[in-house]
Amino acid sequence: MVPLYDGTRVPPERLLSSTAQPDVPSALEELAAAIRANPLWSRLPGLVLIGRCDPSPLLAVAGTFTDEQQTLMVELREHLDVLLYERQFVDYAQAETVCGRLAERLVAAFGAELLGSAQFAAIPRGGLIVLGMLAYHLELRPDQLTTLDAADTERTLFLIDDCSLSGTRLRESLSRTPADSVVFCPLYAPEALCAGIVSREPRILACLSGATLEDTSPAPGEAGHDAWRRQRLGRLGDNCYWPGQTLGVAFAWCTPQTRRWDEVKGCFMEGWDVVPPSRSLKRRLLLRRLENDGAVDYLPRLILNMPVSEADIRAEDRVLWCCQGDGVLVAVIPPEADEAASVYGLAGISAEFWQLLMTQGSMENTLAVLLGRYQVSRQRLEADLNALLEQMRMAGLLVERDTTAHPAGGSKP
Repeated sequence: MVPLYDGTRVPPERLLSSTAQPDVPSALEELAAAIRANPLWSRLPGLVLIGRCDPSPLLAVAGTFTDEQQTLMVELREHLDVLLYERQFVDYAQAETVCGRLAERLVAAFGAELLGSAQFAAIPRGGLIVLGMLAYHLELRPDQLTTLDAADTERTLFLIDDCSLSGTRLRESLSRTPADSVVFCPLYAPEALCAGIVSREPRILACLSGATLEDTSPAPGEAGHDAWRRQRLGRLGDNCYWPGQTLGVAFAWCTPQTRRWDEVKGCFMEGWDVVPPSRSLKRRLLLRRLENDGAVDYLPRLILNMPVSEADIRAEDRVLWCCQGDGVLVAVIPPEADEAASVYGLAGISAEFWQLLMTQGSMENTLAVLLGRYQVSRQRLEADLNALLEQMRMAGLLVERDTTAHPAGGSKP
């Protein structure tokens, strides 16, 4: 059992803010949807997402993991930390504002006359959306809009994208266009990356962004900076524009492709993306395709533990459970992040007993159901169930509600 979200460590307010949902149950389901919307689950088949909202939201993934899969789970948790604490979301209104800022920078740097004679092309697909907005801000004529392949070598080409994190897409685009003079205009980009692009690409006259992305790599002089930089350069190669890294942004239309380093293959591979589907068109469509594809059978199913209202017996606050085959898997999530969960596999009458307690909410109701299933005396069955109940209570799996009546104004002993 690997905990992914714990409301006692990360305030539910952050969960609500990151998922843009009005309540905890909706936010937890949206977070689970964001986690499920990943083709990377093809390398972790047969897993289950288990969550509960009361008293504090919890979400964990249950299954048996290899060492490689454990590494993937660690990376998933790191992406979730970024989502909950640092991820920047850009909706259409904010994108329009930043696009206006980019237009002002272009006018100030190049003047209306040059802009009026220049040509503009987008790096598909996010760049097309930005170019559409920029065309209105700059009042571009239809004849100024072109494509990478059809760009005129005699005119300055303004190349538009929604963001640039490493310059990889720019390098690919430059190989496709004959334009000799290019101004690269990502809506969002780190300043150091823009400087690196200009210094390494002779055809790039300038690189101007509408908003700056913060460099999150260790600063020179910080502990571990030198080792980190050597590793980073070793992975990116000598022709990288900039060895830093940034958290990136999530746009209302898409999210930049995340990458993870595969030690076995020695290259970057597709990584986790945990941006909630409700906040990005690309993520919504991806989840829909994965869920509707009959050949996709690896997405983890979601189980929400919903306690019975006013139950006399319920699962402890930090317990998650799910049915697994004919049995039941029950886990106690530890309060400390570095501790392993205690996991119990229940089978036979123990599994039945647990499932009935979770749905019936009382020993009396559970006893009545089981007496109808088995030819056994009430006295013997009740004794066996009480013994099971005590074992589960001592293991920290169950808690009984105190139903003792107290006089008005009195207190519990």
